[in-house]
Amino acid sequence: MSDFQLLIRGGDPHPAIGIAEGRIVALEEGSADEIIDATGLWVLPGVIDAHVHFNEPGRTDWEGLSTGSQACAAGGTTTFFDMPLNSTPPVCDAEAFHAKRRLAEEKSHVDFALWGGLTPDNLDQLEALHDCGVIGLKAFMSNSGIADFSRADFASLRQGMATAARLDLLAAVHAEIDHPELKSGSTIRDYLASRPIAIEL
Repeated sequence: MSDFQLLIRGGDPHPAIGIAEGRIVALEEGSADEIIDATGLWVLPGVIDAHVHFNEPGRTDWEGLSTGSQACAAGGTTTFFDMPLNSTPPVCDAEAFHAKRRLAEEKSHVDFALWGGLTPDNLDQLEALHDCGVIGLKAFMSNSGIADFSRADFASLRQGMATAARLDLLAAVHAEIDHPELKSGSTIRDYLASRPIAIEL
């Protein structure tokens, strides 16, 4: 019986990397079902890019799953997490999630995960998105630039973040707030006064 399923031998910075069930289990020589000779090469872990916009379905002229994931692979990124807002429709419910996932499974050259949206219009869909397997929820507190991805007001953001906490999901917030009370003057004191503790929290 072999020590490893895969052994990468001869690469820098380690002389041998033993892999079993998709995980590095040892930095040592051993027998293996498959051996890769990496002499003269660097062996590095793949990058995980947690914030990409591959705008498919709907806006592939901006950047699609195939070309975007090819660029990831060329640069050493082996996994991306795609943001929900630039697809048509945005990933704000289970149906949109499944449509995007089908396309990613068909077209992506690397591993992926999908963010779900958090807007005032889909607060009743957050649990379904969790059940689909989103890695987190993304909200905008300013205009997202996409008509069908509404900005979160304070009430919807609080409600959405409470749901995310209950579901053990990440909540990512584009936190530039379009609000008249947050217009600062010309000094640092003006700026600090325009950011009350409630806003910072």
